[in-house]
Amino acid sequence: MDCKVGFIGFGLIAGSIAHALKESGNNYNIIATSRRLEPVYKAKEDGVVDDVLDCVDDRFANCDFIILCTPVITMNDYLKQLKDIVKSGCIITDVGSVKTSIHNTVKELDMENVFIGGPMAGSELTGYANSSSAIMKNARYVITPTSKTTNEQLERFKALVYDMKANPIVMDYTIHDKSVAAISHLPHLISTALVKLVSEQDDNDKHMQMLAAGSFRDMTRVAASSPEMWDQICASNSEDISVLLGDYIDILSEIKKNIDNKTPGYVNELFEMSREYKNSFRK
Repeated sequence: MDCKVGFIGFGLIAGSIAHALKESGNNYNIIATSRRLEPVYKAKEDGVVDDVLDCVDDRFANCDFIILCTPVITMNDYLKQLKDIVKSGCIITDVGSVKTSIHNTVKELDMENVFIGGPMAGSELTGYANSSSAIMKNARYVITPTSKTTNEQLERFKALVYDMKANPIVMDYTIHDKSVAAISHLPHLISTALVKLVSEQDDNDKHMQMLAAGSFRDMTRVAASSPEMWDQICASNSEDISVLLGDYIDILSEIKKNIDNKTPGYVNELFEMSREYKNSFRK
């Protein structure tokens, strides 16, 4: 059975999903448009996209799935355009890393019966040129249904995710946003803060930069991420990030106090606790 999938926006994640669907062995017909069409034409040359569209119009009407892969700030505008285009039975989804804003818009537009959130983890790399089906393989693909999502829609979406070779996880969107604030958004800010600290504290001969090795590079890998994307992410999930950032600052203040006081055993206990919890993570 053929399945038509439309992409609006075509960067790293869109390209990776399209690669994965085309490599699944099932019959996926893929159409795509984007602000910049060069990557979409390259994807067509690669056999990843079947048709390149220059805008969002009635040509998306026959899609079984439409995946929004644009910056968070523009997704709401595309939802408004799609409201009178999509056919009955189409599922609109997205790959934005923050869900509350888009779910609120979906409610306002009375589109809960056609929308299912689909946040997807990314990479510090960007663009179609860096896309690959390998990014999807065994990835945790969170699905955030609405109050009007049916079991049939949920199962169809899961089947799409399985064809990507990813692992679907169904989750309430508010829980998702708090969770990613802690395990993704905060780490990105901490990473950039550490880079800022070293850049300001390094001497003229750049000795810190010269000696930076494994631990620093591991801690700051995501500091190379897209500034535009992270500006929008932090703006759209500011409340959850702010609360957790305050809690993190409190923990750092406690660590500083105990370091200043040379509290016996404190650092040992801190590392024991963190090591035990870190080792409990699923691989």
